[in-house]
Amino acid sequence: MSRLSVRGLTTLVTITCLVGCEAAKSANPTAPSVAGPIPGVNITAPILLEPLAGSTLVFTGQPQTLLIENAGSSGVRTLFLELQVSTDQGFQRIVYQADRISLGSNGRTTHVLTSPLGAGYSYYWRTRAVDGANTGPYSATASFRVVPPTVIDPPIAVSPSGKLNTNRPEFRVTNGTISGTTGVAYRFDLSTNANFSSLVAIVTVPVNGSGSTTMTVGELPYNTTYYWRVRGSDGATESNYSNTLSFTTADPPAPPVPTPGGGGPIVGVPLGPGGRAPAGGGVPSYGPSIVQAVARAYPAALANSCQERGGSWQFMDLVVDALRTYDTRWGYNGKRGNANDPSHDVVAYNYGSGPDLHSTTVYIIDIIGGHCGSNPVPGWIDVTAATAAGGSIGRWISRGRF
Repeated sequence: MSRLSVRGLTTLVTITCLVGCEAAKSANPTAPSVAGPIPGVNITAPILLEPLAGSTLVFTGQPQTLLIENAGSSGVRTLFLELQVSTDQGFQRIVYQADRISLGSNGRTTHVLTSPLGAGYSYYWRTRAVDGANTGPYSATASFRVVPPTVIDPPIAVSPSGKLNTNRPEFRVTNGTISGTTGVAYRFDLSTNANFSSLVAIVTVPVNGSGSTTMTVGELPYNTTYYWRVRGSDGATESNYSNTLSFTTADPPAPPVPTPGGGGPIVGVPLGPGGRAPAGGGVPSYGPSIVQAVARAYPAALANSCQERGGSWQFMDLVVDALRTYDTRWGYNGKRGNANDPSHDVVAYNYGSGPDLHSTTVYIIDIIGGHCGSNPVPGWIDVTAATAAGGSIGRWISRGRF
């Protein structure tokens, strides 16, 4: 055989070996260099488990975690997952992608993103399984939303504090930081002790957008010490309590100086025969006509009857004095049962059998409509039941006049 023939035979054997070895290699389904899909291999779609479709995740600054139910395969090659997260359903704006996620044990795969998804957006995600030669279908697409965390910082209690010159304080706080939520309200707790075991009022008001929030509870007893604090809530998340402040209401006003000789002569008003009715009777019927008569005879006194704005007691004194000419059971009313706080527009009638002074068995009658308004008018409204329903009482007082 010639040297040329031997060289040609060697070349042929080499080529044959290369072709045959590659064919044998491609026939092995686990070989990493398999080219193209392997016939007969079926890969199922994975199932997205968490976050649940349509759920909302609160941004924590940590990468989100996804949970997937693994795909299955009829082949023998190892599967891994490809994952896409996008801000649109068509996956044209992909914000996260992982191309080779190893399947977890027990049929599920947990994947932690490499960086957190930003708050304020909805995200769409899907995944599929591949084995290097075959590609399974994508899972169903699911969406979730990432929202900013709810922040409700406690407000700062500002006033009232210390000794007051009023018994009608306005409560004021500086608003705390609020974000990631709406509809926040502040709850004011008012107590007579520092550990808030004796609450006397709980008042909830919407947070004012001006930066501070106020509320009032009306009149409080004089010379009484209170403690108060505030916290915020949106119905689901509550803040811590604010700082606690204490205050003491004003001292009661000095008793009025008695007017010598009563209200003086009453002109132009029909007067009664004097005397005192038996105990247990109802509200006398002559009252409305007496108030109307005093108003007609002394219109200036009625117009100037707002003592809170510099007015005088003349109209009240004239009405009480006129009523007492019919029945000495008539007198003044102590507001909310306070003998040192005479009402400016309510008279009292003691129907009980005991002494008049400080009696609480009284009918109380409002005799001035629109008191302290622009046009006060004579009235006669029995407020006894309404006062009792409000948890308060009337008290007969004389203002030191009789």
